[in-house]
Amino acid sequence: MKNDTIAALSTPYGRGAVALIRLSGKESLKVFEKIFTSREKLEERRAVYGVVDTGSLKDDVIAILYAAPRSYTGEEVVEIFCHGSTVITESILRALIKNGARYAEKGEFTKRAFENGKLTLTEAEGIIDLIDAQSESAARAAYNLSSGKLKEKTKEIADGIKELTANLNAAIDYPEENLETDEYGECLSKCRKLIKKAKSLAETYESGKKINDGVNVVIAGKPNVGKSTLLNALVGFERAIVTPQAGTTRDTVESSYVFDGVLFKVTDTAGVRDDYDSEAERMGIERSFNAIKGADIVLILDDSEYETSAPKIFVGTKCDEIKIPDGRFAVSGKTGENITELKKLIYDKAGVNTGGEILLTNLRQFEALTRCAEALNRAAEGLENNVEAELITVDLLEAMSEAGAMDGAAATSEVVD
Repeated sequence: MKNDTIAALSTPYGRGAVALIRLSGKESLKVFEKIFTSREKLEERRAVYGVVDTGSLKDDVIAILYAAPRSYTGEEVVEIFCHGSTVITESILRALIKNGARYAEKGEFTKRAFENGKLTLTEAEGIIDLIDAQSESAARAAYNLSSGKLKEKTKEIADGIKELTANLNAAIDYPEENLETDEYGECLSKCRKLIKKAKSLAETYESGKKINDGVNVVIAGKPNVGKSTLLNALVGFERAIVTPQAGTTRDTVESSYVFDGVLFKVTDTAGVRDDYDSEAERMGIERSFNAIKGADIVLILDDSEYETSAPKIFVGTKCDEIKIPDGRFAVSGKTGENITELKKLIYDKAGVNTGGEILLTNLRQFEALTRCAEALNRAAEGLENNVEAELITVDLLEAMSEAGAMDGAAATSEVVD
């Protein structure tokens, strides 16, 4: 399959002015030229106008050839800019398949870029994060991944581990020089610095996850305390049904808003009460408790106790009608009074650090760095206790493997897939 020429639509499926179809593989130019005619010859990195004839229809297109290895995938690539009708794009793709290409699997262009050394694993993850970004902060974090800034940091750690291992191997290879005594103190200092770097980078995951996935904000309270009205005020439109009847919301209702470049996902929950009147309401209340447990921030609109480790904000929602008790943040869901100020408080409580250039954005990265730091910790303990160098290098090799897994140097095929 690695030698196949693959083809896929690279712009969203549907109607538009222009669509982009991409071919990659050693037969890309050969396959494309079977359906393309032009007065000009296709030359590398030069846009050429011509006509595609699929057998059932024709279209005016612009084509660009990228010769291997100077392409996104590292293979010969042809990009075809055609008119954005689904009829046209599907006809062109069918013609390319008929003439020797096959449909690309999901993510296969980027997988080939990784396998051909054009991208590291973290850069590939940055690309999908960039495509999926729903806020400015998520797009910035994704760009820093895709441009290789995380790779540079993990390389610093990996290079430091290599140096430590080399120093200890010298002590193993030349025991008559008594290098262990001389090297251990210096190695311990270097090892502690590497641990600090790995832990510091791992600690960015909490902010990175929130920026990438969105901050989960859950609104909790008894029936008819203004939860749905508050949700609508926060997201800026009538997302949830609001009625005077208690228990209108029987299930969780979700929507989102962006504040200061960060995505916030808001969940309105079913009102919590003991005297529920149906099985549907009981199930809705159960989902409410589950949502509260998984929240990053909980907005509490009553005096109940909720099982959560997330920061809590006690809110009074009807300041236009009643006096809000002390200790509660007073807002009006109806008039919008203090809603912007509440969003600012939610932002501050979320603890999102958008100032740092490099953030870990997924669990795979976090776990690899955490295991790297743990292996370095064991090596440091060995150095402190004058353990034999051979045993310490075992931990250093494990740390090296985990650092390599970050960028794919030691990643399994399952992780790459």
